[in-house]
This record gives sequence, structure tokens and C-alpha cells, in this order.
Amino acid sequence: LHEADSLFEAIARIAAAKIAGCRVVLSLPRDFESDVVAFLRRPQSRTLMAGVKWAFETDEALADRMNDDCRIRYAREDRVPETLLRAAAIKGYYIARKPVLMQGRLELLHYLKEQSICNNYHRYGNLGERAEEFPV
Repeated sequence: LHEADSLFEAIARIAAAKIAGCRVVLSLPRDFESDVVAFLRRPQSRTLMAGVKWAFETDEALADRMNDDCRIRYAREDRVPETLLRAAAIKGYYIARKPVLMQGRLELLHYLKEQSICNNYHRYGNLGERAEEFPV
């Protein structure tokens, strides 16, 4: 969470991550307070924030936690600290930093890992040695 993030940007990212089934960790700078944080701590936000872990940490600590199992989502490109960008470049890690979208089906793409599975048995219709496995 960045000090310039709007309430929409924060809520949309938290909700999208939860809908995608992600384990949500809200990373904030130490001693960070804002209207957005105050809203997220209110009893009315209890359902949204259920299961969300709060992490008050430095940019360096966040960079150390970067691994293949996590996703980092910033609301804008100019809000990503240089420290984090350098660490991501070294580790070959992608940080999503495009503007938060109102269209949920597009915003959700930032929280999913795409994978494809293909099992090819033939080339140009010729099964070769495996032809016996599939009698006509």
C-alpha cells in the first residue's frame, strides 16, 4: 500500500486477490497511517479484511520476501520503490504496476499464474510407435 493509493485502488486489489484465491498480505511502510488504512481497520471492513495479513515492513524486507509463490501488485508505475525494482530485476521477478482497473475480469489477471498443459502423441497425424495403443 502506497501513501498515494486511493480507497478504490486498495479495496479493488484486496478483493481481486481474495476472489482469485490468493493468500493476501497487505504490505505497508512502518508507522504508516492514512485514511485508507483507517477505513480498512474499521469494523465495517471486517468481511473484506478477513484472512488478510498486515505486514509493516521496509522496502528491503519486501524485496527479501519476493519469490515465485507471491505476486506484488502496485496501483501505479511511479509508486514502486527503486529498491524493489532493482531486486525484481536481479531475481527475474514481475511486479504488476499498471493502473487498477474497474473491470474485474481484467484486474483479476494480475493475480493468476497462467499455465498450459499439452500432451502430444503425434506429429502430422502419424502416431509412429504408439499407433498400436490406439486401434481404429
